[in-house]
Amino acid sequence: TDTRRWTHVRLSIYPDGGVARFRVHGEVVPDPRFLTGTVDLLAAEHGGRLVECSDAFYASPANIILPGRARNMGEGWENSRRRGGGNDHATFALAVAGVPRHVEVDTSYYVGNAPGWVRLSTVDDRVADVADPSAWAEVLPRTAVQPDTRHLFLLDGAPAATHLRLDVYPDGGLSRLRLFGDPDERGRADARAAWWDGL
Repeated sequence: TDTRRWTHVRLSIYPDGGVARFRVHGEVVPDPRFLTGTVDLLAAEHGGRLVECSDAFYASPANIILPGRARNMGEGWENSRRRGGGNDHATFALAVAGVPRHVEVDTSYYVGNAPGWVRLSTVDDRVADVADPSAWAEVLPRTAVQPDTRHLFLLDGAPAATHLRLDVYPDGGLSRLRLFGDPDERGRADARAAWWDGL
């Protein structure tokens, strides 16, 4: 596959006509010069991505790491109501490995269908197996959240991570999820290597 980095795509149609949708799929390669200090380690615009989820019936949880604030429920993660046991969850690969400092959990627009509680866990795949449930560290225990509210939580003592798992109980939608933290040296080195390899 082509590993070069591209910044623009041109669409030409002949001789004329309309286009309903146009999408270019690939991997975001963030500019490592902007991955210093405290950044959103999870942001799609930096290269964060959804790895797997339990439910994307109405909308994908990939929406909650998109730039900006959601304008309605359709721009967030709207899952279906659970009929059985368990809870809904989504796992993300961070854009850059680092140490999480605080998180924003935004339930804006979700009034009758917001989760009752959320829980966050992280793992560092450089030293542990993502598939091993015992390798995950709980950084935000099961915590009550309110409908239609932006919540901020400090994550004191959270370890370095490459992945984040969000659990919502028992289900319920979110508008946005932000994980602010400091990229670690190895994470920045990996970002620099990916940037230069794409030139």
